[in-house]
Amino acid sequence: MNVLIPKSRRPKFAVKLTIHDLANIPLVSGFVFVRWHLQDSARGDARGRTDKVPIKDHKAIWNYEREIARVRLVIEKDGMLSDKHVVFEVVSEHAGEKVELGTLQLNIAEFVKEKPTGRRYLLQDSKINSTIKITLDCRQLSGDASFSTPPLSSGQVFGGITGVIAEQKEKDDTLHVPSQLIVATQATPSLYRKTLTASWQRQDGELPAEECIEDLFAGGDGWAKDGDGLTKGRRAAVETALQDVVGTVPGAGVGLKRNNGEIMGWAERDDLQSWKIAGRRAPVYGHQSK
Repeated sequence: MNVLIPKSRRPKFAVKLTIHDLANIPLVSGFVFVRWHLQDSARGDARGRTDKVPIKDHKAIWNYEREIARVRLVIEKDGMLSDKHVVFEVVSEHAGEKVELGTLQLNIAEFVKEKPTGRRYLLQDSKINSTIKITLDCRQLSGDASFSTPPLSSGQVFGGITGVIAEQKEKDDTLHVPSQLIVATQATPSLYRKTLTASWQRQDGELPAEECIEDLFAGGDGWAKDGDGLTKGRRAAVETALQDVVGTVPGAGVGLKRNNGEIMGWAERDDLQSWKIAGRRAPVYGHQSK
């Protein structure tokens, strides 16, 4: 930092950080901890780490708190507060082996005028979709307060996606994705049920919305079945086929022609009949006279 810059243009802040938890961990056992440090600072209170906590139900909970007593930022010529990042490294440990799950960088300047709120972030430099919940609470101690702050580096992602990847219960969370949008990784029957039931317009031969969804997830085709296990479309196809054939079967008591007018050869030639069932009446061709 340039010491020639007046102190009034180098406001000082106390920053309290809270590392709440890590959610959506693709592991069923092991431990997780977080290392953090303030960039370009060698002070002892500008770095630290959480305890190692066990993974339970794909989640690790710390509620770790630490305050960085003195963080100086610079008011640039355009009145904008300069950047200052806190770096978080998330590490898992299992059977003595440590693996970095991902990192996260947050710009303190973006939070100076923000209300302290727990926000959930997708890990960066990571191959997994784990999200970490962090709160930054900035309090100005000295210096000029006439400055502007950079906007939060990522747009808010609508709150409903929280329940898909992390916790439906935390409705007060605001999701922030520093470099990419979070894509839902799973879709459950209950999610489809809530989404589709609201706009379902049932047609003839269709199941009610919830029954349709349950049938699909059970391996069915989502269509209503009759007593023979046939859908409406399948039933119509079978009846059409029967109507086409029944007029050509010997002994059926109906005409000798197909619906399209074709004459069946075996109805005209006795030598095409190759066998008879003993004890049964010989087949009668054509219409029987009353």
